Amino acid sequence: MCFSATASFTTATLLMPVAAYTIRTAWMADRRYLGFAVFPLFFGFQQFLEGGIWMTIGQPDAARLHLFALGFLFFAYFVWPFLVPFATWLVEARKNRRRIFLGLSAFGFLLGLSLFAPLMFHPDWVPLRIEKHSIDYNSRLIWEGIVPYTVIRIIYAGIVCLPLLLSSEKHIRIFGVIITLSVIAGFIFAQYAFTSVWCFMAAIVSSYLLLAMRDLGRRHTGSGYQAV
Repeated sequence: MCFSATASFTTATLLMPVAAYTIRTAWMADRRYLGFAVFPLFFGFQQFLEGGIWMTIGQPDAARLHLFALGFLFFAYFVWPFLVPFATWLVEARKNRRRIFLGLSAFGFLLGLSLFAPLMFHPDWVPLRIEKHSIDYNSRLIWEGIVPYTVIRIIYAGIVCLPLLLSSEKHIRIFGVIITLSVIAGFIFAQYAFTSVWCFMAAIVSSYLLLAMRDLGRRHTGSGYQAV
């Protein structure tokens, strides 16, 4: 799991050629899939930022550590609950499901904003610590005392997983099953550092999108694009 800077930097590095392929394929074959094509790139950036946290945690440079943490949590708290349903909306053909996915994306945007925005103004709300060889962000939320943290996690998981599972696209549903299994594994085995561990697992499984984009390219070879 997220045991070291080496693990994070290695994952980030390996995801870069995957991202180059997925983005190029989506751009050439069907630009509606660009929302999914950027997942490996964004997960790679996120893992790079967590590598920076591993390198800085325990050092006296608190400002730099907080900057790395904000970058990581920007993706974890804000980008994914908005982007995942939005990307699913972009490729969905059925109108009733498109409305659901767009509504979940809007809700994810508001939820993500409520989770992330306060952290920019309260550095002490992100008391980073290492717990069982993983980073526990243990961030304070404005919902504390109103909504239990576990409920927030379940809502977050629903926003991320349901659009993928309900997609009419086969590869997106398969990706949704893998992501959902990673969420369940994070809940069961790593509640002490769920954000860090789940994002690491999701970064790895985002490489599945290489296969999805490869199939997309093959399906569009008749339009003049030849997948590599």
